[in-house]
Amino acid sequence: MRFLVAAAYWQTVILLGGFFAVVLWKLFTGGISLNGLLDGDVRDPNSADGFSSEASAGRAQSIILTLFVALWYLLQVIHNPKEFPRLPNTMVGVLAGSQVLYLGGKARAMLSGQLRNLFK
Repeated sequence: MRFLVAAAYWQTVILLGGFFAVVLWKLFTGGISLNGLLDGDVRDPNSADGFSSEASAGRAQSIILTLFVALWYLLQVIHNPKEFPRLPNTMVGVLAGSQVLYLGGKARAMLSGQLRNLFK
């Protein structure tokens, strides 16, 4: 029984390590592009498709906070791998607020273009 547990553990480590290595390799070789990762779309009647791209503070804060929470969670799992850690309520609230700010900014950017076009 002990052998099966150890084998399952190492198979999981190898599988996840392989996924991680492939993603890193694709990032470094350009197979996965990070261009425009922090850009958001806004309505632009002057562009061919009706949208243009600009830097998005909401997207940047959302990514940073999400990565922070994911890293915190990973460290908690590494510290005690026998049980799932509980996220503090304040952390869940801050993460939810971050997502609401991001989605609110995205909705504002999309709707402001429609309102501008309506009044022209």
